[in-house]
Amino acid sequence: HHSSSSASTSAMASVNEEMKSKERAQAPSIPHRRLRVLHLFGSAVSDYYSIVSTKYACECDEGTRADKGVVEDFEYVYACVHPKAPKWSFPESLSEEARAKAPRVDEATAISKLKALQIDVCVPHMFCYPGMTTYRSLLDFLNIPFVGCPPDAMALTTHKGQSRGVMEHAGIRVPKGELLTLGDNEKVTISPPLILKPCREDNSMGVNLVMKTSDIQAGLESAFKFDNQILCEEFVPLGRELRIGAIEDENGNIRVLPCMEYHLPKEKPIRASTDKLTEDKKGLPSGFAKTVTSCPAKVDSDLQKKLESMVAKAHKALGCRDYSLYDVRVSPEGEAYFLEAGLYCSFSPRSIVVNLCRATGDPDLSYHSLFRMLVKRAAARKEDPANAETQTLGMMKRR
Repeated sequence: HHSSSSASTSAMASVNEEMKSKERAQAPSIPHRRLRVLHLFGSAVSDYYSIVSTKYACECDEGTRADKGVVEDFEYVYACVHPKAPKWSFPESLSEEARAKAPRVDEATAISKLKALQIDVCVPHMFCYPGMTTYRSLLDFLNIPFVGCPPDAMALTTHKGQSRGVMEHAGIRVPKGELLTLGDNEKVTISPPLILKPCREDNSMGVNLVMKTSDIQAGLESAFKFDNQILCEEFVPLGRELRIGAIEDENGNIRVLPCMEYHLPKEKPIRASTDKLTEDKKGLPSGFAKTVTSCPAKVDSDLQKKLESMVAKAHKALGCRDYSLYDVRVSPEGEAYFLEAGLYCSFSPRSIVVNLCRATGDPDLSYHSLFRMLVKRAAARKEDPANAETQTLGMMKRR
């Protein structure tokens, strides 16, 4: 009697399990919700930076969508900012045809559209000054988290004179320098050879290497065309030209990345804008210039220790987030001088931060893994307005 009861119980259990299995098979599966990722590109200022931004955004779009994980996890939408009003458009894709036929809208309509799109996270591709500051602030205002540094860090580092001061105060070696202002203080007190560079410009635009006193005035005129403030610095003779970066891990700890070295000829000891981007007859970018680089660069342990210490200090002092990137000049005597910070990455396969991460050989920092990690981490920063607590004191929102 006992054994037959046991057998019937076992049979019943088997039937129940079979029925549950059929129910599971018939039950509608909950669809996997992809993160809606905005690619924000273009320029509010110039055709030059509009072209540069669009090129990088297209390369990021194509490069990242080649990965199955990206396609499964993310849904892409696009917004373009234009130099002339109406300033916004929302192309359906980044094809030339889609960009050309996307209707242009004004700012008020664009903000409504950005809200309606229910964006989870943004990858910014704008390189003009408002693109790195005002438009990132707009994303903050709309509670759209984005990959990369906050607007205050971008404003600070886009001004070479101010970021140089902060780095020097943090104990980072920088070349001797002085700030010149158009119509107020235009007197150079540093002896040549020296470098004159606009404070708020990129891609070496307006940068002049002045070898003798008689050429200072022409150098000032050239640099003042781009900004009313110029940073004048002692020229550090060419030993080595390096770029080095940092990436934050999941806990916000800084990991210093390998260096990339630019191999410059002695007769051309600084990189000009045409060494970065090729230009057409109008001076607009037409493509990417070929450069001779090695990555990872061979760096001895003493120099590596110095660089790692300086990168960690700079990342914190400048208020960086997610990643940071620096131009470093090493003198023939082996002293490293930080020249400037470049806190942007478009996540094109050719982007410097992507290449420095790739040079680690760490699978977690391979191109697609890096992109997925940073996009998901940024998306997790989105605030839930329903659970937002009010503060009694303070002028800044604390998180």
